[in-house]
Amino acid sequence: MKKVLIVYNKIFPYRVPIFNLLAKEFDLTVTYSLGNSYNGRMDFNLMKLPVKKYNRFVVHKGSLYKLAQNFDVVIGYGDISWLSIMKLMFKSNRKYKVILWGIGLRASYKTRYGDRTIWDHVRYYLMGKSDAILFYSKEPIPLYLEQGFTKKKLFVADNTVKVLQSKITPDKSSIVFIGTLYRQKKIYNLLESYHAVKQKVDNVPILNIIGDGDEYTNIMNWINRHQYQNCIKLKGKIFDEEVLCEYFEKAIACISPGQAGLSVLKSMGYGVPFITKENAITGGEIFNIEHNISGVLYKEDEELENIIKDICYNKSKYIEMGLNAKIYYEKYRRPEHMVLGMKKAIEFVLQN
Repeated sequence: MKKVLIVYNKIFPYRVPIFNLLAKEFDLTVTYSLGNSYNGRMDFNLMKLPVKKYNRFVVHKGSLYKLAQNFDVVIGYGDISWLSIMKLMFKSNRKYKVILWGIGLRASYKTRYGDRTIWDHVRYYLMGKSDAILFYSKEPIPLYLEQGFTKKKLFVADNTVKVLQSKITPDKSSIVFIGTLYRQKKIYNLLESYHAVKQKVDNVPILNIIGDGDEYTNIMNWINRHQYQNCIKLKGKIFDEEVLCEYFEKAIACISPGQAGLSVLKSMGYGVPFITKENAITGGEIFNIEHNISGVLYKEDEELENIIKDICYNKSKYIEMGLNAKIYYEKYRRPEHMVLGMKKAIEFVLQN
């Protein structure tokens, strides 16, 4: 088997099933530097590589090049601020091929997906030194083609997560929000919209908020102030997938006004439509949503109140959207689909 090294930032639990599948195809080693929050089964080799941080820049303490020489292919975390990874591409006598893997564009809580930044020229230059680029979605490809990249070295491993087997029934009675509780996610827009609907509608579904973060205490205070302890449940962090599955099986919709990340895929995988703003923070996952078919994309904050009201009166409409979302996930976004994209990129660089 060919030896593949993935140089990553953290070991996230949602990435492990992807790596386990890839390990069936290659002799896989994954390195991390900033933390490991997973303690389950791993079918790949795992290494911790210490790093030093200089403002936004990250440098590995040891010789990453020396380690890379033991592998046929290195898949590097595609953040250009990880300088040791970028340096791997400039070694003239390197035996390994380099694939850069990531969003391909700047996206953060301060920068919208695809916004132009002063780093764009640097990013394109460094990406051009790789043997192939592996994107989370197909959306960046036209921009890279405009910059003169050849299409054959651009690959897509559509970002996704593994979900458990679940059933979709009409017996749904809640709305769910899942994710870290940051103000940028517009969680208060969700709360205020929910509050507005409560003043007009008798039977509003319970809102389950799953996650922790900077705004946890403030949200708890908001719930107490409005005496909504019986209808808004702040659940904190939940990592147990079986417990998450239970919440999604009961959910009519998943609402996240300000961010559309991997929770989009988790929601779709469980047959729950995802509702978010058109300009939500995203790494490309938002492009999986087909408006009013598998989810809802709205333009103005004020629209969310009417959407929640519509959920109250037209539950079957959202259950149908959830069925469409589930079909889409099963057909195009299972972990096997993501691994197939990675495998194609690896096989390409091995042959060229």
